[in-house]
Amino acid sequence: MSMLSRSDFFSKRLFLLAVVIGIGGMASLAKSFDFYGHAVIDVEHLVGGDRVLHMIVSTTLGFVAAWATPKTFYQYAKVPISPWVWLLLVAVSIDEFSQAYFPLREFSLVDLAINLSGVTIGSLTYLLYATIRYPSYLR
Repeated sequence: MSMLSRSDFFSKRLFLLAVVIGIGGMASLAKSFDFYGHAVIDVEHLVGGDRVLHMIVSTTLGFVAAWATPKTFYQYAKVPISPWVWLLLVAVSIDEFSQAYFPLREFSLVDLAINLSGVTIGSLTYLLYATIRYPSYLR
């Protein structure tokens, strides 16, 4: 078993992950500080509610985080869960818990569960796709 190197964690795809995180983060901040928060609420209504939007964003984040991880990480890691996925699980938890401290927001255990399950489902969906598309991917 070889040691994981720096290139096993970083790839050019991380830029897209940073963009997706940035968009989701800006939407959360917009609602928290009521800076174009109505635009985020309009999008929530458009897609079917805030819980649907939470699931769409968190699943997309999980998928992109797993996709942005170099293949060599999955080939050498003992647990095939990307460090970027772990980081996202922490980040969405912090985001949801921090809402308890904003007067325009409120903490929701359901939203937290949706965020955590969405990131997990997104990353597992990518792993399933990768193992079907590239049979030796996780070996």
